[in-house]
Amino acid sequence: MRRFPGQPPPLVALHGFTQTGDMYAELAGLLGREIIAPDLPGHGRSAGVPTTFPSAVSGVADVLAPDGRPVPLMGYSQGGRVALAVAVERPELVSHLVLVSTHPGIEDDIERAARRRADEMLAAELRDGEIALFVDQWLARPMFEGLDRRGDTWRYDDRAARLENTAEGLADALVGMGQGAQPYFGLRLSELRMPVLLIAGGQDQNYAALAHFVSRSLARGRLSVIPDAGHAVIGEQPRVVADLIDTFLTEAGQAV
Repeated sequence: MRRFPGQPPPLVALHGFTQTGDMYAELAGLLGREIIAPDLPGHGRSAGVPTTFPSAVSGVADVLAPDGRPVPLMGYSQGGRVALAVAVERPELVSHLVLVSTHPGIEDDIERAARRRADEMLAAELRDGEIALFVDQWLARPMFEGLDRRGDTWRYDDRAARLENTAEGLADALVGMGQGAQPYFGLRLSELRMPVLLIAGGQDQNYAALAHFVSRSLARGRLSVIPDAGHAVIGEQPRVVADLIDTFLTEAGQAV
């Protein structure tokens, strides 16, 4: 569990694949709000936790429940998919939901099975290889090229944080919590009654389109597409993301 000090009440934040809760340190400083950022199953300090969607939902629910009242929940990429699952399965625990670069799941059974096989193949390669090589190859994907603008020092620290993970833990997360293992939530979006903020990078065309799709199905949805950003929008544009979240959580003069 990573905890970053700030004004209450806390925001529970879920990280992306290959990251840890440490990814929210910069955002917490910009928001000035307390952030509680657990390491998801298979990652960081939770490398030995069973890596399934139900176990991830249960673990996040345990983090949310002690406050005794609903609290804001956000997630990025893989963490966004888990956050969406928590909001659908345990809506009484979530006051506000922030989804960043988030996929609602693969609807077609055949496509989902194909993705599961691809994730299993990648996991097998990861188990046979080195964590540093895998992280470098992961960050070299076009969807993360926007992070190059942050400079060498920031990217060095980001890589070092990702190397807290283990090859076995990340491989388990690919198999148990990848898009091939995720339920399709597209048909349940209308069940969400809490305010929802969707954030996507304008240069991340696939996820921007998904954000538009999700927003149309929500009773209280708000969509923000950041033009000069890709998939890693929190890392690329942290100040913009912080401002969007702060406005969302305090709108109408009702701070949460």
